[in-house]
Amino acid sequence: MTAVRCVVTLLFAQSLCFGVCSGDEESGDEIERWDRVVAIQSPDSEKQKSGKLCSAFLIENKGDLYLITAAHASEETNQNSRVLYRDSKGKSQWVSLMLLVPSDANPWTLHKTSDLAIAKLAASEKGQPYLLQLSELAMPRDVLDGRLPRRTTQIESVGYPVGLGAAPPMSALVIVGNIASKELTSKNRWGKEPVIFSTPTVAQGCSGGPAFVVDAETESFQIIGMYIGVVADESGAKLSKMVPARVIAEMLDREACDTREPSDESRPD
Repeated sequence: MTAVRCVVTLLFAQSLCFGVCSGDEESGDEIERWDRVVAIQSPDSEKQKSGKLCSAFLIENKGDLYLITAAHASEETNQNSRVLYRDSKGKSQWVSLMLLVPSDANPWTLHKTSDLAIAKLAASEKGQPYLLQLSELAMPRDVLDGRLPRRTTQIESVGYPVGLGAAPPMSALVIVGNIASKELTSKNRWGKEPVIFSTPTVAQGCSGGPAFVVDAETESFQIIGMYIGVVADESGAKLSKMVPARVIAEMLDREACDTREPSDESRPD
């Protein structure tokens, strides 16, 4: 089995109103759930005109703001990385990742066994206006649903496959699919991790993007997982693979109780 790395070459607020969206992208009165998904672009140090791109999203937990993506995607970030986003008024924006984190140290905390990375945001004075804009896109920790819906449940995987939608005017793509499995265990380079499989497969660039389950009557939503790649057999048949939302929620709760400076959790090589 192989896992596709989410990289492509290319060019707070508890009072958020979730899921009940007017569709008026110019008014900024309400934000569609899909437009809460951001991208992280990391220029190649040797090729400033190209680089890597992944998807990510923001969670507010106990007054702090966290940026969440796949661990393999976080490893591609550097001092030149930029967070690309569509603000609450529908305007395409970007900000240097370094303006959003407390020091020049690696901002990412990596899960010990899952393909999951979290960065606690604490902007410099220069970064405060951007942090405020990003906080308006954040979702509360309670949106992470630890109860996995039954197999065949429809889901929305959101992100920027092959960089599509990341250029202004920014607009994340939505891939509608279905849950294919209960929570299972899958081998990875750190050992074994809990995963959810889903269909269809999605393209590079979506790793770090959330998967939503939506209540058809109320339009309220929950995040049930985060896309991290695919598994494939020798025939080329593939399934998408996600980190369960409960794993993300548990790590956020640990981070909220941890006062250490951001750093990588130890992992086997």
